[in-house]
Amino acid sequence: MVRVKMIARREVTLAVILSAAAGYLDAVGYVYLGGFFVSFMSGNTTELATGVAHGDWAPARLAGTLIGMFFAGAVLGALLNRISDGRTVVLAGTTILVGLTALLGDLSRSTWPVALLLPLAMGVVNATFLSSGEASIGLTYMTGALVKAGQRLVDALFGGPRRLWARHLSLWAALLAGGVIGAAMLGWIGLGGALWPITGLLAVITLIVALDRRRRGVFGLGTRQVRPVTTVVAPSDSDTRQ
Repeated sequence: MVRVKMIARREVTLAVILSAAAGYLDAVGYVYLGGFFVSFMSGNTTELATGVAHGDWAPARLAGTLIGMFFAGAVLGALLNRISDGRTVVLAGTTILVGLTALLGDLSRSTWPVALLLPLAMGVVNATFLSSGEASIGLTYMTGALVKAGQRLVDALFGGPRRLWARHLSLWAALLAGGVIGAAMLGWIGLGGALWPITGLLAVITLIVALDRRRRGVFGLGTRQVRPVTTVVAPSDSDTRQ
């Protein structure tokens, strides 16, 4: 029987907020790079494949660069997760990378700060919920969340938890809402102007998470020794009684 790790409401709230931030940044990157993604590597892989097949090397190079930087970010995030309080360090690293992109966006019109630093940041942020070498909640890719939402909806129809499907769907909805705001902000005030507010939000989130973890006495406690389990965004006790 599969063991299910219950995820606290605070974890779900943090995941929804970070998914919205990821949607914001991915929309900014997508529009700024002319149709390439800083967090959706399946789409970039298709762009890479078609570029290679057609001998269209400029988009293939860009897609390959984005994929490579995202992978490097995933590696960097896993490393940062092993330093001190891993979650706080991962969030701080993400904030610094986005802030550096904003700074370079103010100083230069080149696309390369976005192409290099934003996918790096998106790879890092996916280590926020890293436990036992696996991310218990994905923040920048929503195919899995939609699949789980559909599956949990069927569970609810057959007597399972009634609200669990909506929690998975909320991650997708947050990504969508963040994307709408990010694209609008980029068109309104440009790259630097769009990135500074999200940098500030990430900094505030990092501070809140650090203070909350200190208050609960878990700051600095590692999760690498936790036995692996299959994890879902679990319902509250009140959900299971309904």
